[in-house]
Amino acid sequence: MQDAEDKARGAILDGALDEFLAGGFARSSMTGIASAAGVSRPTLYKYFPEKEAVFKALSERINRDVYRDVIEAAARRGSLEERLVAIIDARIGWVYRLMHGSIHGAELISEKNRICGGKVIAANDRFAAFLASVLEPHLEGARGYDAEAASRLLIAAVNGMIETGETEAEIRGNVHQLIGIFVRGL
Repeated sequence: MQDAEDKARGAILDGALDEFLAGGFARSSMTGIASAAGVSRPTLYKYFPEKEAVFKALSERINRDVYRDVIEAAARRGSLEERLVAIIDARIGWVYRLMHGSIHGAELISEKNRICGGKVIAANDRFAAFLASVLEPHLEGARGYDAEAASRLLIAAVNGMIETGETEAEIRGNVHQLIGIFVRGL
């Protein structure tokens, strides 16, 4: 029974993503989400009481998937530069897809921050701590540098590139160049 419920919940979240990408958060409705998911409205309401709850669950699923991808990227073999590129790509790849896959990308990110505020901060802090753990061995003995500060600096720079970049290719190129410069500076 649990497996069927997980499958139904997953289908609802898949449909919700499609609905939010097509219409944005403000213009999406529970009726539209149910239709996009291929379920009845009573089935949708069995799992979620309102649109915000669907959105929050979708955001939590994305965070879980992203964190899994980040862990996998960090476990890859390669130079620090290659691993950092893979880790950053895993962490922000969904942002590229959202921002460049829908005209509603900025609205959806804003809504994610509003609806899931505390969880967004917790996810960001968890990522910063994880990135610091990757950087720590490379900063040992470097006077005046600590891994947590380096992690937050790298994240802030990447976030700035995402906000100001016009295309995914431009952002990815700039992020890769930044990581190359960052690693050489270590």
